Amino acid sequence: MNNKEAYSAYMDATNAPGSNKAGSYKKALDLLALIMSRKSINDLSDFWSIDSPEEIADLYDFALQHQSDETGVFQAEDLPPSYGANRFYSAALKSYGHFLWGYQLDQIYEQSSLTSKQIGKKLEREHLKAPEIFLYEPNTSREGQDAKRETNARLGQDYFRKMILREYQGACCVTGLDVASLLRASHISSWASDKANRLNPANGLCLSATYDAAFDKHLISFDDDYRMIVSPVLAEHYNKQTARDYFQAFEGMKIAMPIRHPPDPELLKKHLEKLAT
Repeated sequence: MNNKEAYSAYMDATNAPGSNKAGSYKKALDLLALIMSRKSINDLSDFWSIDSPEEIADLYDFALQHQSDETGVFQAEDLPPSYGANRFYSAALKSYGHFLWGYQLDQIYEQSSLTSKQIGKKLEREHLKAPEIFLYEPNTSREGQDAKRETNARLGQDYFRKMILREYQGACCVTGLDVASLLRASHISSWASDKANRLNPANGLCLSATYDAAFDKHLISFDDDYRMIVSPVLAEHYNKQTARDYFQAFEGMKIAMPIRHPPDPELLKKHLEKLAT
């Protein structure tokens, strides 16, 4: 699958069927490819051969400066004027750059020769290099820098979710629930306190929302055989049918295992040590 086909599939998968946004962005990039085939922009001539987010970031800057220019390269007679006036070119480039950045992370995640910790370290280094156009609108204020850090963290957390849901084939490892909107990528060792394992695929569990909340509060954990342990605090509620259905029914049961990177036993051990009593 070439870059154009991969991006088209990405847009179709991440937008509603028949989405105007998906259609407009794909058309804007096709038009940009046509423009670049006529005249090299930024010393580039073949748009769909570009696989560097940094080069897309350069084109994004170019588009911001020139797409509304009445005499610029985006104003040829056979091009729809609305695409420049409404900044579709720059918006589509930002979307495409984000897609390429995610693709680079996928290449790291899929390296079978790397351990889960090595993958995590490489992903952490790479995700911090995302071009600024994917992070925030340029702003030199303190608030802007804070927004940049927060958005960078969100991008990393978004990729962690994507990776963990893929590892667990889109289902809660306790119950098997496969409703994506109800699933969470739970960090065993938290994002805030353990920078070394932020993007380590063995530092994650796919849990539905209730179990994610219980895990985060150390009301449930898992032993070295990956069986669910319930806190005595939570077990006190077994007189209620709901608590029995949600927790007693799964106590001592082994979770469904991920396809490649099982949860790190040492991280689980540390989590279990904090089980609420």
